[in-house]
Amino acid sequence: MQSQLVCNGCRNLLLYPRGATNVCCAICNTITSVPPPGMEMSQLVCGGCRTLLMYTRGANGVRCACCNTINLARSANQVAHVNCGQCRSTLMYPYGAPSVKCAICHYVTNIGASNMRSSNPCSA
Repeated sequence: MQSQLVCNGCRNLLLYPRGATNVCCAICNTITSVPPPGMEMSQLVCGGCRTLLMYTRGANGVRCACCNTINLARSANQVAHVNCGQCRSTLMYPYGAPSVKCAICHYVTNIGASNMRSSNPCSA
């Protein structure tokens, strides 16, 4: 399994194997130290300006340096399930989304507290 970090020299995204202590960038040859365990990085797209943001995994929010928007950082397993309002297929979507579109019948199901089944929305 691989993790990722940003090069200290050219700011490119670097992939490295778990357990590595340093990563040498193939573009600029800068050696970047790998953060200690528990400080792995995640990424999201800013809702304000669509810039790709990197942040320490586990953070609740990320402020964009370009537009100052504070973005909610959900962990990858914060998903919920709902049955499609038309074909009754089980749909999976990011926890907190207002609606979800079925990939089978294309029906848009609005999400409400009554029809939401959460899958560990608070786990990290």
